Amino acid sequence: MANITDVSRLANVSKATVSRVLSGSRGVREESRLAVLQAVEQLNYRPNVLARSLATQATDCIGLLLTSQSHQLLTTLLPALESQLTQAGKSLLLRFADSEEAQQQALDELLGGRCDAVLGIGLMVNPPDEERLLLLDDMAGVISYDLTFACESACRFLLGKGHRQIALLLDDRRSPTGQQILRGYQEALQQQSLPYNQQLVIDAQGNAQALLGLLNRYLPFTALVVQHDVQAAEAMQLLREFNIQVPEEVSLITLEGSPLSAVLQPALTCIEYPVEQIARECAQALIARGEGREVLHKEIRLHGRLVTRDSVRAC
Repeated sequence: MANITDVSRLANVSKATVSRVLSGSRGVREESRLAVLQAVEQLNYRPNVLARSLATQATDCIGLLLTSQSHQLLTTLLPALESQLTQAGKSLLLRFADSEEAQQQALDELLGGRCDAVLGIGLMVNPPDEERLLLLDDMAGVISYDLTFACESACRFLLGKGHRQIALLLDDRRSPTGQQILRGYQEALQQQSLPYNQQLVIDAQGNAQALLGLLNRYLPFTALVVQHDVQAAEAMQLLREFNIQVPEEVSLITLEGSPLSAVLQPALTCIEYPVEQIARECAQALIARGEGREVLHKEIRLHGRLVTRDSVRAC
């Protein structure tokens, strides 16, 4: 079985350099880093995690805590994040929790000796003195999506296609995320001097039931903006049951695109985000927090880009 000495010999670098590369530390020349990674792969080297944990009081494990509503990230962000962490010699531990109590309990367990740092997505808890917690996609998060910009961009695109009656489906309009999206929706309408009709804004608790309530109001709408691709897929199915065709009668767009967008029929117009950048920023911040290094408290607001497909037509 290969050891760190074998890796250092094959890569022609010191054992200290090998350790720095595997821990994700900075200050290593790119050619040395690539040589170490190539040697690790060639020798199929696996660090002795237990020995290193005892020596450094570190687990080399990063926790990912998210809600069941964030499942679309499992096909986009998770593979990219795991790749970044693996390159730094870190493992990833995944947990789901929906209620505030369950999230706090899971966070206590993860940071109580199982993980060096935790990435939280869509959480209701945010301990102000916990430096090892990094929040994503939240108004209090260091790294977050600009969902106001996303919704405004989506609505402006629809307005440019002649749509004036645009319905909006939110997870929860009272949440910080919901407030961001609603702000973008209202700003897009204001720019066109169009009135805001709160009857066209619905919360998606029980997605099908929420859409059914909208249809039963007999309010005319020619476009629907939803938060997630899964909601879009459910909306397409329900609209078909009502003999409403997408996009011939109702155009559809989602604010958080995933690989599902491209395979739906019709293919879904969406806002997509730079997954590789998100994973890289998250991994660097999590490793720094887990090692107790000074963290720069800078906010990173990620602007998505509009990807046009077949689910939107001119009104």
